[in-house]
Amino acid sequence: MNKEDLKRNIIIGIKEGKKIAKNIGKKISQKIEEAKDKSSNDYNDYIKYYDYTFEEREFNEIDNVILSMLTYVNYKDIVSETKKKISLEEVAKIFFDKYTKSDIDKYFPSDKEGVRLLKEVSNKKRFKDIKLFNYAYRYNDGSQFSAVTFDLGNNYYYVGFEGTDELVSGWKEDCKMSYEFPVEAHTLAKKYINKFTISNAKLIVGGHSKGGNLALVASMYANFFVKMRIKKVYSNDGPGLRQKQFESKRYKKIENKFIHIIPNSSIVGLFLKHKNSYRVVRSNVPGFLSHYPGSWQINYNTFERAKLSRFSRVFDEGFSKWLNKYDEGERELFVESIFSILADYNINTLLQFKKNYKLIFNVLKSTKGINPVVKEMAKDLLKVISKTNLEYPLL
Repeated sequence: MNKEDLKRNIIIGIKEGKKIAKNIGKKISQKIEEAKDKSSNDYNDYIKYYDYTFEEREFNEIDNVILSMLTYVNYKDIVSETKKKISLEEVAKIFFDKYTKSDIDKYFPSDKEGVRLLKEVSNKKRFKDIKLFNYAYRYNDGSQFSAVTFDLGNNYYYVGFEGTDELVSGWKEDCKMSYEFPVEAHTLAKKYINKFTISNAKLIVGGHSKGGNLALVASMYANFFVKMRIKKVYSNDGPGLRQKQFESKRYKKIENKFIHIIPNSSIVGLFLKHKNSYRVVRSNVPGFLSHYPGSWQINYNTFERAKLSRFSRVFDEGFSKWLNKYDEGERELFVESIFSILADYNINTLLQFKKNYKLIFNVLKSTKGINPVVKEMAKDLLKVISKTNLEYPLL
């Protein structure tokens, strides 16, 4: 090898060495960022540290949960009911100009959490430019429904369905799912998702609690043109389906896109029929409190996986047996009787139910006017609850 060849090879080697060093440097920086993010505990830390655009880091399961909680915000007169879009950053400015702290303090916990998240994400690079549109809200004595769509950019939409708030009327509709299909919220969800018939956007559909169930049912009953564009369906601790719908062809067609996320001490997510391939994530609080995703632990850009707790396994087995023991007519009688008693005691929120649920069952046992079947169902349900209480209280 002559001097010129040697010199040329040395120059090439230096250039290649610089490229390798640069790539190693990038990988080291990324690992440092990941290690820093791995010290995070929940989605609040994720919001703080994972400040990448969706072009830089693709949409993930934590983003899905955050957006599902943002559906609890009251967007009336802020987000259009049509295709007119407004950025999340601008939504937050209008919302906090419109509502005072004293207004927000009166909200129910799930609504309050949605508002808190709105404030947290509104100035973050990952979220602030998301555009909201197609806001819908319907409420009456027997039903509660709300939905909003998030334009993520790159021709992706997240179609978010709101879960049940703390009003008893919304929970009554949840209970009706055990003997009635579709409930009113299902019908509204199907109508909502089919708004995207002439859109060419790719759809991610999701929701928390009842919103997860609505996301699943809406996707099952979406028309052909919408269904072919649905990429993922997330149910974040949402109820399952009645046996007939679970075994239907409509469910089978969407099953491979369906992702069911539940905390390790889930209750709501185990209600009704569900597949057992759900993603179990670790919550740092027990019992019913784990239903709220703010307690779900994260590991960089995914939730920390866990095993289903004994509490949830005992409840799931006991409640399923209890439900299967009675036919749909008896279930309807039980639900109507329970909520009639709640109305008699002026119990309108879950907080009141938490303080009075033992009293309610005592009334069911002792009141002569209550149907004997309902009394028997109440006794059996109390046995299920007492078994779960061996680990820690249901509520």
